[in-house]
Amino acid sequence: MGAPFIEVGSRIHCDSAYGQVSYVGPIDGMEGIWLGIEWDDPNRGKHSGCYNNKTYFNTRIPDSGSFIRITKADVGISCPDAIKIKYGKEKDSSEVPNFVNFPQKSGASRHIEMVGMEKIKGKQSNFVRLTDVVLYGMLISSPGELNELSEMVPNVKDLDLSQNLLSTWNDVAEITKQLPFLSSLILSRNRLQIPEEGDKYQELFKTLKMLVLNNMSYSWKEILCCATMWPHIEMLSVLDNGISSLEQPPSPLFSNLKVLSLDNNPICTWKEINKLGTLTNLEELHADNTSLESIEFPETSPVEKTLLFPSLETLYIRNNKLNCWKSIGELNKLKSLKVLMISNNPIVQSVNLETARQLIIAKIQGLEKLNRTEVERAERRGAETDYLKRYRNEWVASGGSMTSQPSEVFIAEHPTYLPLVQKHGAADENEVKVQSTLIKDNLICVKIFSPLTPEKPALTRKLPAEMTVGKLKALVQRIFKVQSNEVTLTCIFKEDDTTRTEMDNNMRQLSFYSISDQDTICVEW
Repeated sequence: MGAPFIEVGSRIHCDSAYGQVSYVGPIDGMEGIWLGIEWDDPNRGKHSGCYNNKTYFNTRIPDSGSFIRITKADVGISCPDAIKIKYGKEKDSSEVPNFVNFPQKSGASRHIEMVGMEKIKGKQSNFVRLTDVVLYGMLISSPGELNELSEMVPNVKDLDLSQNLLSTWNDVAEITKQLPFLSSLILSRNRLQIPEEGDKYQELFKTLKMLVLNNMSYSWKEILCCATMWPHIEMLSVLDNGISSLEQPPSPLFSNLKVLSLDNNPICTWKEINKLGTLTNLEELHADNTSLESIEFPETSPVEKTLLFPSLETLYIRNNKLNCWKSIGELNKLKSLKVLMISNNPIVQSVNLETARQLIIAKIQGLEKLNRTEVERAERRGAETDYLKRYRNEWVASGGSMTSQPSEVFIAEHPTYLPLVQKHGAADENEVKVQSTLIKDNLICVKIFSPLTPEKPALTRKLPAEMTVGKLKALVQRIFKVQSNEVTLTCIFKEDDTTRTEMDNNMRQLSFYSISDQDTICVEW
């Protein structure tokens, strides 16, 4: 059997490592044909394509190359062969035993009946039924024979081809054109050459909605070059590509894009992120672990909404370097933002967890979910009123009052403060005085009643703000002599008796629900 066909640009596998062929031929002073390889893992390399002061090839990353004998290179298999290996029925499957025997030291042997083994293997080998195919690390290097895939797996919708030996987008297109229902494609950890004319592949990727290109060593510019192939893409993931700069996608690229994941790329500045603000249909943006230090929409005033990212509802910015509360206030300029993931940033860790959550809620008025937890109406009310108290002195010192505006500096730092004053009224001077740590000085005077016992008048009780809802339920059970554990507590706020909030979390403290003096607690069971 002759040596496999290998050319410059081919992908190979050798000793558990992946690489790309950059040279095929002899080496001075060495016998036989050698391959010059640039390894995906640069740490495996020994040089940059030079041997005995002669350069045979050049690597993109310094010292990521080496030479191997051609006989050591595994050039892979076809996609149909990989499917047969992964999902195929074994030749002797007709002889699959219905019983498995267990040897015994003495007495008659025991066995158990294996019900359904034939059915399971039959389903696996019935390729026509396959809709979700995972071929990770199967060393696939070619699409196979003409129409082989379309006859074998015509109904595939989700296909994972990550960590294989595909070398060109033409190979990928030859696979996708045989799968008329394909909507999701994962190509991570491949090294695909950028096509010169991506437009010609549009028809072959027309059904594609989701594409994953993680760890492909692509720059953003190279991704835009490829994007002409995917006219209807809605979800794109490009994690771990070393992307440090972005540029605005020219129309109509990504006109249908709804979800974009940029995690684990060293983007560093929000200025680069803003270049994507013209993606009018983008609803979800992932920028975790991108070394962002600040957020800014410089062309928009503090009290206005930016024109960028008009549809963005969900933003992930975890594990970054955000170190200024002003950056959080800038997010209030996003007119559609509802969900924010922001854990593990210096600014969030600069105060305790509860305070950080309150500040973020107060600074972003439309937020509905923060770090996977819903922002309840009572929590928002408490966060906003506490925010007014916290910065009341700064507001007054900057010239703010019910009849005058604070300074521009204050507004830039606290863009939601004035709307909150209009919503809740200004914080009273007495409310911002340092509170006593004595329990008797931190009691809340509330009224407690039950509509189920109208003959019993409302009771007045002083309760500690740190009391949990669970302990309050135990108290009212004794007051109303209720045996049922299904007690429901509802807070009715004094300033608006139509505003009611169910206290449904037994572990929460009363302060969480922003209960204050003269509020009423309704008890039902």
